[in-house]
Amino acid sequence: MPEEDLAREVQELRKALDAMKASFELVSQMAQSYLRLLNIYAEYGGLSVDVVIPEIKHDPIAREIVKVLFDLKRANVSQITRELKGRRGKASRNTVRAKLEELKELGVVREIPSDDRGKVYALSRDVVKKWLDLIGMPIRFEQAKDY
Repeated sequence: MPEEDLAREVQELRKALDAMKASFELVSQMAQSYLRLLNIYAEYGGLSVDVVIPEIKHDPIAREIVKVLFDLKRANVSQITRELKGRRGKASRNTVRAKLEELKELGVVREIPSDDRGKVYALSRDVVKKWLDLIGMPIRFEQAKDY
């Protein structure tokens, strides 16, 4: 076998080894994230938004609004109220509006400019980043345009 062929094969083997190393690192990272989730579950009895945002731990309406915004990504007061009625059986636009203001002051929610739907709300990037870090999702915000 000529030296050129041998050098090419060694180069191909190096590339394959590098790809395998990258895959192993990803699997190792996922396993660590899974173990961290199990520890959090064991410590808190579940994975809830109040693990990331302890300020809303004793406010069931605020917790549910945050969950709604996790599901819908962005919504106005009417959409949030309608979703809360479906989940809790009752909801008031005034209460939702007041809770959104509280959540804005805490830095949990941000207002997004919108032409057609009035005020639209979404979770702050900090909250989404904390949640993704907690569950071990390696997502960069450049990839997630909803936030």
